[in-house]
Amino acid sequence: MGAVRDEPVLTIETNISAFIPEPGSSYLFGTSVEERSAHSAEWESRAAGVHFIRLTDQQGAFFSVEMMGQQRKVLLRSREQLVQFWKDIPSDVVYFDITGLSHHIWAPLLRVGVSLKPRIIGVYVEPGDYRPSLTPTEGEIFDLSERILGIAPLPGFASLAESTDEDVCFVPLLGFEGTRFAYVMEHVQPPGGKTVPIIGVPGFRIEYPFYTYHGNRAPLTESRAWRNVRFARANCPFSVFYALQDIAATYPRDTLKIAPIGTKPHALGAVLYAMATLKPVELVYDHPIRKATRTAGTSRLLLYQLSALPLAGSRA
Repeated sequence: MGAVRDEPVLTIETNISAFIPEPGSSYLFGTSVEERSAHSAEWESRAAGVHFIRLTDQQGAFFSVEMMGQQRKVLLRSREQLVQFWKDIPSDVVYFDITGLSHHIWAPLLRVGVSLKPRIIGVYVEPGDYRPSLTPTEGEIFDLSERILGIAPLPGFASLAESTDEDVCFVPLLGFEGTRFAYVMEHVQPPGGKTVPIIGVPGFRIEYPFYTYHGNRAPLTESRAWRNVRFARANCPFSVFYALQDIAATYPRDTLKIAPIGTKPHALGAVLYAMATLKPVELVYDHPIRKATRTAGTSRLLLYQLSALPLAGSRA
C-alpha cells in the first residue's frame, strides 16, 4: 500500500470567511444546486477590485457566460472559442473555482487556460456533510447521484493511443459510490492484478476513508484490488498527482486508465497529471447526474497553485 506524502506546499487550507481574492484579479466560477457553490453579495463586496465571471448552462456541449456586456456561448470542443474566452478575461491572475462546475466544464477550460494566464489559482470548497441514503445498500450508502449518463471522454482529453488489454493499468480514484467503480471497471475490464485504486486519506472528515472502503467493498474484493490500494489526501490534487507519478513508474510500459470518480480535488489531480505527462493516459469518466440534495453546508476552502506545475499537455 502506498504511503501518504507530506502536505504539498502548493495546497493552502483556509475558510470562506478568511479568504479574499487579491485586487485586480478575476474570479471564475459556476453555481450548482449545492449551497457550498454559492457566493453571497456580501462576500463579493469584500473582494474590492475583483472581476467576477459566472458560468451558466453546464449541461450540454457548451457553457454560457456574460463578458464585455454581452451574453455568449462557448463550445467546449472548440479550442479557438476556449482560447478567446481566456484572452477576454481582464486579469493575469485568475482564481478558478471548480466547486460548482461539472468535470466536463472545468477540465477543458483548465487545459487551455494554463498556457494563456501566468497565474491560475484553483479554489475548492469542501461540503459540510454528505446526505446519507434513506434506503442504503452496499455501494450506495450516500444519496449522491441520480443516474450515470455513460462512459465518454472529457472534452479535450480523448485518448488517441492504442493499447492491448495487457498494456493497461487501471487507476480508479475512489469515492463512496461502489456502483460507479463497478460500472467503470466493467467498461475497462482491466487485466488481473493491475487495478490500483487511490483512496482519499486523510479524508474530508476522519471517518470518510472507512465509508470509502465500505461503499466499494464488493468490487475491491471481487477484483482483489484491495491489495494494491494507494493513498492521497482527499482535498489535494497534488497529492494524487504524485501518487499517479509513482504508479506510472511502477508500470512503465502501461497506459494508465484513470477513473476520476471520487473527490473533485482528486479529479483535478488526474487532469493535471494527464496534462503534465508525456506517457499514454486515458481519463475514463462516467458523467453522473448529481442529486440536488447530495451535500449540506460548507467546510474548508482550499487554494491550489495550479500554475506552479510544468504542464506539457497544455501546449497541445
